[in-house]
Amino acid sequence: MPKIVATELDWIKLGMQKFAEGGVEALVVEQLAKQLSSSKTSFYWYFKNRVLYVERIVNYWHEQTTTSIIAHIQQHDNLEPMQKVRRLLSVMFSTVEGKDFVYHFRKLGTTSSAYAELLHQIEQQRLDYMRNLLVASGLLEDEARNTAELLYSYYLGWYERNKHRTLNPEKARQQIDLLMPFIEKTHS
Repeated sequence: MPKIVATELDWIKLGMQKFAEGGVEALVVEQLAKQLSSSKTSFYWYFKNRVLYVERIVNYWHEQTTTSIIAHIQQHDNLEPMQKVRRLLSVMFSTVEGKDFVYHFRKLGTTSSAYAELLHQIEQQRLDYMRNLLVASGLLEDEARNTAELLYSYYLGWYERNKHRTLNPEKARQQIDLLMPFIEKTHS
């Protein structure tokens, strides 16, 4: 059977999945090539080395889990800021697909200051977006920053507790219903 030439995106998506399962150590080119029914040559055509591959995986993850979500919510100009907060929370609590991606990203950051700084920037982007929505909905800057920090920390803990469960839309709604009174209370 002839080898299939996997696309760059095939490699990145599989790499993202494997990274979430086992970190950098799970990115063994030979095993990935076998899983894609491709050759190692295909990998080196796109990435040249594993360091560049990890960088592309992290950048793709950032795009999928942060940048595109923010852009999608922002394009709804007709929504009030608090409706955007609710929509963002809905996205946050509707999936646990990434399993341990952030855990392994943090672990990578302990050996690479560049990755530690990149994770900090991504998390700051997330916090700033929520803070901006909260300020637009009427919170003072300090209240909005503290609320965004608490919501993100809550989300990280929730995610850790639920990452191996199957979620349904009702569970996401329950989390949002639990959090919205807290957020709305800060407006009082």
